[in-house]
Amino acid sequence: MTAESDLHSLPFIEKVYHFQSIDSTNTFAKGLEYLPVKGLCIIAADRQTAGRGQRENHFFSDINGGLYVSIVCPISDITSHFVYNRSISLAICHAVEDKVPLSPHSPIRIKWPNDIYWSDKKLCGILLESLPRSSRHLVVGFGINVNITREQFPPEIRERATSMMIETGQRFDCAALLCHICRLFQEYLLLPGGEAHDLYRNHLYGKGRRIAINGHSGIFQDVLEDGRLCVESNTLKAPISSGSIQFID
Repeated sequence: MTAESDLHSLPFIEKVYHFQSIDSTNTFAKGLEYLPVKGLCIIAADRQTAGRGQRENHFFSDINGGLYVSIVCPISDITSHFVYNRSISLAICHAVEDKVPLSPHSPIRIKWPNDIYWSDKKLCGILLESLPRSSRHLVVGFGINVNITREQFPPEIRERATSMMIETGQRFDCAALLCHICRLFQEYLLLPGGEAHDLYRNHLYGKGRRIAINGHSGIFQDVLEDGRLCVESNTLKAPISSGSIQFID
């Protein structure tokens, strides 16, 4: 991937790092000496050897063919982190939709809180982390399965994961995809919250289905504008701020 020159042409990007291979772009981002003042800092890799997902789960990325990225963002308040989650989720969804000729009923969906699905399989994982030495910055990390064949996935996740190549039979330019995601990410960050959230809610995966989460079960109703999950359940008295959804119907 040779995205540096294209990314540097975007006025809201301050610095770009690109690696052929790295342990984790998020780990590198959290150790940066340089932190962006107004724009974004992009760390991209063709391959990760120690990618991390939510709650320190391993994220499969030890292979070429994916797009592995961390964006360091200056923020006014860490409590606004869901704005960044929502913006990157929408940017990835719409960038993939723009690259692939899809029907009006797109199969690209956001699985709360941190995954992007193509139909019923995982296409992308997202991980937001704070910086230990700066409460004014946030790391927005993501990994997208782009040019990966079914046989390249480990057997244990082969039935649960997919890629843009598997779904279309085509290869894609990762550098161009990253530039498009960055442009859309910036646009959604600047979009009024209500308008952005309507787009987000329209892309949610599994609304109306019965789920299990944090020891409770109920019907997945909605996601509030602050990012909390609403579940219709006799045992839940308030929306949920974190957890992993399991669909049980």
